[in-house]
Amino acid sequence: MVSPPNTPSSSPDVPTPSRRAAGGRTAGGPTVVRSVLREPWLSWQFIKNDPWGGLYPGVVFALAVAVRHHQPAGRLAVTAVTATVYFWLYLYTFCLTNQLAGLREDRLNKPFRPLVRKSVTARGALTRTAVAFVLFPLVGWAAGVWQWALLWQAMTLLHNLGGSRYWIVKNAVIGCGVLPMLGAAWQMTAPLTPGAWRWMLTLAVVVFLLISVQDLRDLRGDAATGRRTFPLAFGEVFSRRFLCAGFALLPLVTHFLLVRAATPAAWCAEAVAAALCWTTARRVLDRRGPAYDHGTYRLFEYWYTAVLATAFVAL
Repeated sequence: MVSPPNTPSSSPDVPTPSRRAAGGRTAGGPTVVRSVLREPWLSWQFIKNDPWGGLYPGVVFALAVAVRHHQPAGRLAVTAVTATVYFWLYLYTFCLTNQLAGLREDRLNKPFRPLVRKSVTARGALTRTAVAFVLFPLVGWAAGVWQWALLWQAMTLLHNLGGSRYWIVKNAVIGCGVLPMLGAAWQMTAPLTPGAWRWMLTLAVVVFLLISVQDLRDLRGDAATGRRTFPLAFGEVFSRRFLCAGFALLPLVTHFLLVRAATPAAWCAEAVAAALCWTTARRVLDRRGPAYDHGTYRLFEYWYTAVLATAFVAL
């Protein structure tokens, strides 16, 4: 938590005789309660720009696997809660370390983040990082997926402690990050199967190839800080054309390697995913500024969640 500044004994956080309530209770209790209740809100401030990439997809896939394995309603509710807590911490540990290491870039690219706005101090963020890095594998152990949690922590540190400065490391970590996400989501319900690995590896390659769409919005800040993202390494024009081609062909990958079903529900799910792909392909060629490019990247995140939702009818 954020450490309060040094204050005299009349501070609201220090009980005095004048503040003692009946029965010897003090105002310290409500203060502690407020601090505890503030933590979920503050953690949301760290992750609120990324839940479509790191929180919602994992929960959706975990529920899809559970439904397809015919979990009873009570067990399904437990899976939903477990997946939500697990993937909240999955994203929170990443965002904490990412924002601590990237404060300089965030001042240029993302001034709304908590450390830039001084909603929390760097020391407070470090404390939360330590706590989250302990809680995350513990939740993973309780869910039977602690190996995936430890793997994601190692990948998080590789990415955020310097690796993200080079496009190949950045894209590889985010792409390979699909494995601990979907592997954990699946293993919360059942052992991994060849079908599970097909989903995991296909999407890992897709994300590796196309995640550079997120870098189009941050060109100014990345160039100013010496970060070599894909668009800066290969040029913006080539990058936009490459990404356009990738998104245009992506519905074929979805159909032949993932969904592979011919039911009306599967066709409808694929149609939604294809519409998101082709809209992204069209938009990625436009050069209308960072806000527009951020919206384009958001469509890619929506596609990722939507294609995982097709697992409800395709597994």
